[in-house]
Amino acid sequence: MALFCGRKITGPVPGPKSQAALAQLFAYECAGITARQAQGMAGNPIVWQQAQGCYVQDVDENVFLDFSAAFAVSAYGHCHPALVAALTAQAQRLMHGMGDVYPSDVKIAFSEALAAIAPGDLRVSMLGQSGADAVEMALKTATLATGRSRVLAFYGSYHGLSLGALGVSAYRDAFRAPFKGSLNHNVTHVPYPYCLRCPYKLRHPSCGLACLENVRSLLRHPAAGAEEMGAVLIEPIQGRGGVVPCPPTWLAGLAECCREAGVLLIFDEIYTGFGRTGRVFACEHEGVVPDLMCLGKAMTGAFPMSALIGTPAVMAAWGENHGEAVHTSTFLGNPMGCALGLAALKLLQEEHLEVHAALLGEELRRALLALQRRYPDRIAEVRGRGLMLGMELVKDRHSLEPDPAAAVGLMQALLARGVLVLPSGRYGQVLSVSPPLVATQEMVQDFLTQLALALEEVL
Repeated sequence: MALFCGRKITGPVPGPKSQAALAQLFAYECAGITARQAQGMAGNPIVWQQAQGCYVQDVDENVFLDFSAAFAVSAYGHCHPALVAALTAQAQRLMHGMGDVYPSDVKIAFSEALAAIAPGDLRVSMLGQSGADAVEMALKTATLATGRSRVLAFYGSYHGLSLGALGVSAYRDAFRAPFKGSLNHNVTHVPYPYCLRCPYKLRHPSCGLACLENVRSLLRHPAAGAEEMGAVLIEPIQGRGGVVPCPPTWLAGLAECCREAGVLLIFDEIYTGFGRTGRVFACEHEGVVPDLMCLGKAMTGAFPMSALIGTPAVMAAWGENHGEAVHTSTFLGNPMGCALGLAALKLLQEEHLEVHAALLGEELRRALLALQRRYPDRIAEVRGRGLMLGMELVKDRHSLEPDPAAAVGLMQALLARGVLVLPSGRYGQVLSVSPPLVATQEMVQDFLTQLALALEEVL
């Protein structure tokens, strides 16, 4: 982090070099991905040039404090020396393997290390390149293991945008609408336990967990397609859906429902895994171990690699490879990704980053609650676990009407002050805070100082 020590944001946002670089990019990249100015997010975005620790520098040499951890991937900080060393050493030795044909030694070592850190009896894995890959592998596994293809998933869920993952996602209709004819229709979506916006208009805990009872009823009732249900897929804390945690005992109750109905329980821990919530995996807060778990993001801390890990009994449904694997890919178990994964797991365990995330996250949560008390009519809720926190913005406390303009406005105001955060939520009304797990108290105080100023400006 010495590279950016003492640096402050300078110049306009975005600066002239960022604007010029984006003009060049717009000529070649699909506008649906790049043209963020049309979405009102932050005008033309900054163009990153380099990063270290919790800081990012753009091409105009402005320095930003990254409290997004780059979509929660850079949990160990950007360009951590141990990760850089692992990647460099592996690149000099073996950059690419041959997937399922000739496994590399580092892939074998990583698979063993992943099994050792996973909870319960989760120890048999399949590797992919993205979170959506992991989700699709889980869906395939559930179908093979149960002989049933219907999946129960949740409103507000975000599992990826490939066709298979999009079918079980229910984040925004705009993502699904153009492709509805191609999506998996063997999916039943039900309300997530989003207590602030309970669809039953009830209050927790006096609600009796009505949303959980709805799941139980659906899994039992033949008219709901229960006889075709093979799996339930859920994020223990919805990430892009607005940093929405399940209430206490809810996940344990869901696991019980799945056991009663004979369906598999799949946890999507792509966002929450590897220390983000104050435990190595979010499911550990409730002592619940799923049948299958989807992993990615912080698993390597930088490299595009994901994993599905499951119990031996469930994963045995794939059978044995007798010449052509039923599921594989060219970059399966890429050696550089596996080397980074090994180094990342070692960092997580040796530095006890989940403990740091729990302690620093609680300090940050208390400070955000103090800001909520300052703006009780506009900040409806502060929620989350560890260093995965969200602040929900509304137009007024009485109606709880979402205020996405306020969330985006805060993001823009913080960007101008040298801090990177992102909005989330079904309406874009939540300001998400997910710094690298190596963030310090001083960085948290810097963030809070700038957030307080941004709130004064926007609210």
